[in-house]
Amino acid sequence: MTEQRRVKYVDLFCGMGSFHYSFQKLGFKCVFACDSCEAVRNTYKYNYGLEVAGNICDVDPDKIEPYDILTAGVPCQPFSKCGFKKGFREGRGTMFSQVMRFVKINKPKIIVLENVDHLLKHENRHSFYQIIRDMEIEGYKVTYKVLKCSDYGIPQSRKRLFMVGMKDVKKEEMNTFFQLQEYEKKTTLSEFMGETFEKETAYTIRCGGRHSPIDGKHNWDGYWKITNGVIEEYRLTVRDCLKLQGYENYEFLENQTDNFKMLGNTIPTIFTKIIGMQILKVLNISIIDAVSEGGERIEKLKKVNWRLLRDKLNKLDYKELMEIRDKVFSRSE
Repeated sequence: MTEQRRVKYVDLFCGMGSFHYSFQKLGFKCVFACDSCEAVRNTYKYNYGLEVAGNICDVDPDKIEPYDILTAGVPCQPFSKCGFKKGFREGRGTMFSQVMRFVKINKPKIIVLENVDHLLKHENRHSFYQIIRDMEIEGYKVTYKVLKCSDYGIPQSRKRLFMVGMKDVKKEEMNTFFQLQEYEKKTTLSEFMGETFEKETAYTIRCGGRHSPIDGKHNWDGYWKITNGVIEEYRLTVRDCLKLQGYENYEFLENQTDNFKMLGNTIPTIFTKIIGMQILKVLNISIIDAVSEGGERIEKLKKVNWRLLRDKLNKLDYKELMEIRDKVFSRSE
């Protein structure tokens, strides 16, 4: 894909960078990221090489280059069952107004918002409907769905609500955006981690509550593991949590407390990968076009039947496609 055609996006309330992690593999370019947490900003920059802005309230959207997609993991505590549930009455709840400030000025083609599934119930759905109405006022058609990790190949109970707003799209594209049967995959915790656990699906990874009694209601990191017929207590490590959130080759710079907090707040990358793949369909961009990132290098392979190759590549799964892309690039340089 040429630089001119490349899909560009902003990563608001970026956290560890789940959207960046998945979108860069699809050839999307991040032109701006922000987060109020210093530990997050340092970690994000180290992993993605992009300077991260701080307080979103201090950002002038007019100074950001044009982009196609706005992504935002709006702070979820105001709407969470674990928080005080103050919603838009809490300072963090008003961060959605900052998202809409970007939308009104930059007018992206697509908006992707992520939050806890409890937003659907908060204040008798008032908060949810307010968000939908604000997006519709700006001319977006909106669709939404609650996704669960364990339905898509990561054995974790974590659920997240995704709201997607799009401009200038057909009704059928909106209706089919969250038809995700092709991504469905079941696996157990033991299969996924390569160890034998009594529990089939992991608890939701959270920010606090580590080392709670293993049979207590606040436990999320403790499991019974079977080793050579012996049952023993096992506590998830940072690396375990990275894997259960879908991250590979990701590095932390901060202390354990900050690292676990980031992990508890992040969006599982399986979700952002699926969202990205569905966006490609809406934008009518083939997967191989999206990930080529300078496909002119590949054109050196003149003997290849490109139409046939593209048809085959678009039928491959994500991991197979990444492996082929790497091989083609290494041979074409």
